[in-house]
Amino acid sequence: MTSSIELADGRLLLDGVPSVLLCSSAFPFRIPSTQWAHRLDLVRDSGYRMIDVYVHWGFHEPTPGRIDLTSPERDLRRFLDLAAERDLLVMARPGPYICSETDGGGLPWWLHGDAPGAPAGLRTSDPDYLAAVDRWFGAVMPVLAEVQVTRGGPVAFVQIENELDFFDCPDPEEYMSHLAGRTRAHGIEVPIIACAGQGDLSGASGDAEGVVPTVNLYPDDASGSFDEETRRYAGVLADRGLPLMVTETNRLHRTLRREILAGARLVAPYLQTSGFDHLVLPSAGNWGDPGNLMTHDYDFGGYISPDGRRTPEYDEAIALGATLAAWGERLATATPQPLPTDRIDGIRTGGALALDGGGTLLGPAELTGLDVPVRLARAGVDAVVPAGTCPFWALEVPLAPWGAQGMLELATAELVGVERADGVLHLAFEGGPGALIELVLPAADGGSEVVRLAAPGESASQHALDPVRVTLRERAGSLADPAPASRAAAGLMLPLQGALDEAGTDHDPTPGLRGAEALGLADGRVRAELELSAQAQEVLLLGAADLVRLTLDGVDHGVHVAHGAPIGLPLASGAPHLLRVDAEIWGRANFDDARRPALRLGAGRGPGIVLEVRDVSDVTDLWEVRELPDRRADGVLACPPLRGLGGWSSANPGSWTVYARTLTLPGRGLRAVLRLPGLAVPVHVRVQDGPEQLVVPDAPVLLLPEGEGPLEMRVRAPHVPGGLVARAELLITAAPALRSLRTTTEAQLAVRAAELADGAGEDLSPLPAGPLRIGAGTPVLIQLDPLEGDGGGELLEIAGEDVEVTVLSGDRRISRHVLGQPSVAGGDARRSWVPASWPTEAASTLLLLVEAIAPGGGMFRGAKRARTDR
Repeated sequence: MTSSIELADGRLLLDGVPSVLLCSSAFPFRIPSTQWAHRLDLVRDSGYRMIDVYVHWGFHEPTPGRIDLTSPERDLRRFLDLAAERDLLVMARPGPYICSETDGGGLPWWLHGDAPGAPAGLRTSDPDYLAAVDRWFGAVMPVLAEVQVTRGGPVAFVQIENELDFFDCPDPEEYMSHLAGRTRAHGIEVPIIACAGQGDLSGASGDAEGVVPTVNLYPDDASGSFDEETRRYAGVLADRGLPLMVTETNRLHRTLRREILAGARLVAPYLQTSGFDHLVLPSAGNWGDPGNLMTHDYDFGGYISPDGRRTPEYDEAIALGATLAAWGERLATATPQPLPTDRIDGIRTGGALALDGGGTLLGPAELTGLDVPVRLARAGVDAVVPAGTCPFWALEVPLAPWGAQGMLELATAELVGVERADGVLHLAFEGGPGALIELVLPAADGGSEVVRLAAPGESASQHALDPVRVTLRERAGSLADPAPASRAAAGLMLPLQGALDEAGTDHDPTPGLRGAEALGLADGRVRAELELSAQAQEVLLLGAADLVRLTLDGVDHGVHVAHGAPIGLPLASGAPHLLRVDAEIWGRANFDDARRPALRLGAGRGPGIVLEVRDVSDVTDLWEVRELPDRRADGVLACPPLRGLGGWSSANPGSWTVYARTLTLPGRGLRAVLRLPGLAVPVHVRVQDGPEQLVVPDAPVLLLPEGEGPLEMRVRAPHVPGGLVARAELLITAAPALRSLRTTTEAQLAVRAAELADGAGEDLSPLPAGPLRIGAGTPVLIQLDPLEGDGGGELLEIAGEDVEVTVLSGDRRISRHVLGQPSVAGGDARRSWVPASWPTEAASTLLLLVEAIAPGGGMFRGAKRARTDR
């Protein structure tokens, strides 16, 4: 096992030897503990020499002050020991924030929302937050310290924080210095690293003393400029005496090859070893469409599937690992340079490495999906770059560093083995049809001899002065594991019609409506029943998340996935109404997205603020135009004109204008809300002398302070040709009467579903072979027949539209699936996997809880099932 690691002179040194490392993510909280060894075996056999391990704080401290690092699914030391047994180095990443598209980015649920004691500032030097972090570091860092490479273990790097440059941390130097200080205080001796998510090395590391910046690169795999971008980071870090370490990147090995050619000395494709969010929640609204949900199936197309099968990319891993091992120190000390157009003609993407002691590795990258004919100019050789590849070709490489005389003049096959035994240098190459190897070896008469080998085939050349044996072979066949055969599911079904309502815990509604975190709910559902007065014209929910179902006077209005954006329902006035709000937690945001209020790190989950709207006033007009920074020397108008909000015309679209108007607060227990329907762009609103608040198109509302009397509003907005807003409204609202408040954990839901299935008797009916219509508000429980065959896990592929399907077994939720709307990201929304180690005699039956999402109901189209061997 490696005993020392050093970053010096732009190199990564393992036991003093310059090295290039391939690193696969492998997260124990996403892999059943009974299969940790299997996944680590696959990583080792792929040729990768390191794993990166996120340590999920929220997973290990589900209750404040009770940190679990030793129970079977949370035994961090056991996982690290398994890695050490396989000679795998470890990049440990204990956060406190890890991102990873997981609940709150790994920050525990009790740091979010209105949970008791939740700090005001996450990922900052807020003292309450740092006190919680210090407790976490005090538990996890000693475990990592015990198994550092300096003490005979596998931990080679410890990363603190994660892509802090994506987060507007107000004090990165102070914050990161604190984390680094606590890390060292707990005995960490190996390099401490901090990764930059968008290239801001200072913003990510805080330039804290002793913290090494690394870079995460997620390019378009077909980008033609990516090589230059990577070389730029390699140069910046080399000026600091550091190697470029790409701590996250894409899975495609063509891209990884380009990074190595551009100077990367550690390349860690993110999620080569895929997983499943069985034991943790995924995040919500992480990418692209801000209304999306991350899937429980966590798979970005890496070389190991979530259920442990090898994919075609696994073969590419073996090939790259072999060529890196063969070139070894010579590649690790090479100097990156652009692809030399005087050496190769016909392709312009890729890179090259100038080897110490002479010679070049060419890496032409084919990005179009077509074979590309090229000409190696000085060698006068025509060759082909196969579609979708980036081969490492050797030019004019001296054999002397391998203890032999002569020159490897040309190789358009890849070097995959170097061995010197009994005075003979053995060079092994792999290449397809047309691959060529040319060596210049000393001849007995003192001259030289040219030896040329063409693929496919095998040949050897012996020379009396300095024997060299060359083997040229074709690549081995695919190691990818086929998907298991599946069949349609059969079983029984039970319409529930409110039978699940008996599950859960009632809370005293007297203190008012509270979020999930304030009610002690980490994962599950909150139900609030409210009475709206006869004066109500509309009901308005602010900040509600994640899956929010509204039932008004017994009529189901479907599920809204607004992520905190306002949800409104018009009301017929003149009579009271009964409203039920069911808010289901999918997962807390792990990334700040200003487009939706609940996609802010730290935002809570639940029904949010529920208001009944009693009056609506049009306040679109009579705004004073106060400031025109680009039209007046001092920016202030002596006699402000009156215009509609956003109505000041300008010849400079995008120029900023400040509008002001005094509005009157209602008092008497009422709240005012400023609503800006049709808002075109984000604007900044200042209330009296308070700080500016951002109001965005997806959530164009601002809850005004409580009180009575005049209140000055100032809106700073850019000029938008065509109009800033459709109108501006002042809503007068009141809080409706809260009649009941209940929480249901996922375990309570699973137990209740099992009870209903066990006691259903003759109420169970056969599951139809065709589509099953699911009515709004009338879920169906499906009990699947036992799957044929002994042992093994089970894969399910669920089909349907506008339904949510929860897979249950015993008191355990296996997975959740939203099919149809809203959108999902991160993996296959249809796929579930039940590991072989999970079913027990007491909980061997799989149940599917199917609920409609749309007001008009949804469609369940069945499930396919297959037995896996794990």
